[in-house]
Amino acid sequence: MRMDGQIRVRTANRHADLYVELRNLAVGDQHELFFICACLGYQRKCSRPLSAQAGERFWSRTITPEEWTCYYAMVLEENAMNFESIQDDEKVIARIEEYAYGGLEVLIQEFLCDFLARGNGPPRLDSSHEVTRELPKLLLGFVWQISQPLESAKT
Repeated sequence: MRMDGQIRVRTANRHADLYVELRNLAVGDQHELFFICACLGYQRKCSRPLSAQAGERFWSRTITPEEWTCYYAMVLEENAMNFESIQDDEKVIARIEEYAYGGLEVLIQEFLCDFLARGNGPPRLDSSHEVTRELPKLLLGFVWQISQPLESAKT
């Protein structure tokens, strides 16, 4: 639990183009998209294991202390607050990579699908889509909407 900055953070190869395309369009850097996706995957209990051929996307030194804190909290919660579960940052990141993979799949299905080019290849943004320039604002609205408690939970 040192917030190790020397870990190469991996993502699914099929998402490589989206990480590049959304950088500086909807998020400032790749770790920010990774964070959004990890939180979404965690919230939806949707994690997917990465293959051995997963691509290295960025260094963990770009992860902010606030993001690390959330990652530690996620791993602690799913391990019944066992602090041993967060002693190895590589294992923490490996688990969060699974949440980020699942979360990006949810993001694609529930939000990005309207902005993607049609075809059989990996998901890519459709640059001809008129609303693409509105993507940052729309993504913020989507994240805000999914972060709200359910109506039944308010009572």
